[in-house]
This record gives sequence, C-alpha cells and structure tokens, in this order.
Amino acid sequence: MTAASDVPVLAIDVGGTKIAIAEVSGGRIANRRQAPTPRTGRGDDLVAAIAELAPKGGFEAIAVATTGIVRDGALTALNPQTLPIEDGYPLASAIGRAFGIAPLVVNDAQAAAWAEFRLGAGKGFRNFAFFTVSTGIGCGLIVDGRLESGATGLAGHAGHAMSVPGGTLCGCGRRGCLETVASGTALARLGSVRLGRAVSAPELFAAAGEGNGMAAEIIAAAIDALVNSFADLTASVDIDCFAVGGGVGLASGFIGALQARSRDLPPVFRRPIVAAQAGADAGLLGAAMLACQK
Repeated sequence: MTAASDVPVLAIDVGGTKIAIAEVSGGRIANRRQAPTPRTGRGDDLVAAIAELAPKGGFEAIAVATTGIVRDGALTALNPQTLPIEDGYPLASAIGRAFGIAPLVVNDAQAAAWAEFRLGAGKGFRNFAFFTVSTGIGCGLIVDGRLESGATGLAGHAGHAMSVPGGTLCGCGRRGCLETVASGTALARLGSVRLGRAVSAPELFAAAGEGNGMAAEIIAAAIDALVNSFADLTASVDIDCFAVGGGVGLASGFIGALQARSRDLPPVFRRPIVAAQAGADAGLLGAAMLACQK
C-alpha cells in the first residue's frame, strides 16, 4: 500500500493574481506551473482556468488552497477586492466534476500554516501562528497541534481584526482592519498619499532605506499594528511562536523590526517572531499534506 505522504497529489493554489499548480509527492513539488487568475467574478471561469493549466492525469488526489473563506467546499471572498467570486461558490463540487476526483479545499493561509508547522518554522510547537504579509494579510492557526478552520472557515483571518477603530474602509466591509494598515496594498496606498506620488510597497521600503522619514513612519505604523495583533492572538490562544512570510513580511529588515517592537510589550505577551521557512509554495505543500491525511 502506498504511504500517505507518497500519494501523488495535484495541488492547486488560488490567489488573487495567479493560480499555481504542481504535482506533490513525498513532500516534493514537481512540474509547477502558473497562470493569471481570471477576475471575471465567475467561479466557473476560475475552474476552467484551473482545468486548462492542470495535467490530465497521473495523480490520485486533488488539494486546493485558496484565498477566501472555505466552508464545506464552498468559497466566499471575505474581501472581494482580493478575489471576486460569487458568494458560496461550490468550488469543491465544480473541480470534482472537472477532474472526476473530489478535492480537498482549504484556505491558503491555513494550508501554508500546516506546512510551516510540519516542515518549517513551526516544528516543535503546539500553538503556532503563520502570518503572510503580502498584497493582503492572511493567517493560519495551529492550536494544540491541530489546524483551526472553524465551523464557518473564518478561523485565522486576523487580517480582518480591527487595528484602527473607525479607520479606512476595508474590502470586507469593516473599518480599520489590520489589512488596511499593514498589507502591501495598504503600504502602497498610504505611501502614495504621504509622498505625493504613486509608489509600490517595495518603493516605499526603498524610500525608507534612503532616509525618507514619512516612508519610515508608515512602515513603523504597520509593524506596530502587526505586533499588537500578535499580542492579541497570544492573549486569546497563547501562541508559542509566530512565523512571518509574504513579500512584505520577508522584506529586508522587516522581521527584525517586528522583533524589536515586540520587546516593548509587557513580558507576558512576548513570543518568538521568526521568518517562515516552507517557502513561497507552502500553500501547495500544506494542502497536499492535508489531502493525504484526509
């Protein structure tokens, strides 16, 4: 009998800008390919793009990691600006019809958190949180060695916890979410306003590195918001360690700044903050491992 970890899995990672597909077996990724995510707002167009990109056979299971809220195989975009799709789109059943295999569908940050917990920065901890700080902010939670998804799939969406009461309107419908302060999208928006010219998040970091005080202030506010979010989660479920990934999270000096700011917290709230180790395809790996377990 084939060991679960060696079962060939077609792993699919659906993000707001790209779909990535790979064949995963024994914890190794092969034949990875990607294409732009259709942004028509139609789930059927998303599934058609996945089917066009995927190999036609050679796998025994399918695992999907996707942005948004996953409940019983159906997908709803918490922030439609990230991935426009019909509320409650039956992604699992649609992919099952397209491939003839019922897939496992899980939130992408939750999948990445599982990969980090099993293979990367979370090894050896019982309560662990993975944050991806990129275009948006995602979070996956491991509590008592188990991946938390919640009854409705909402568990871990810390990017939509309030950071600035009455602040900027978020795509989720609330105001002042962490994502409106500390995501790459937020840094670009705030930087463009404060600097008086259009800048991307990498350009904002470059400006701060060149001594621009306003750019440094914007980044410092994002770091402060993230560290307070870590403290809130620690107060809620007693996290042992935080791993940070994503384009912003892994920017030069960012994790060091998070660590330095965390030392200002009262000792009871301080926890290790480390760089994620499972890599950019942690979502593919984690989803494949979860599918094998299932």
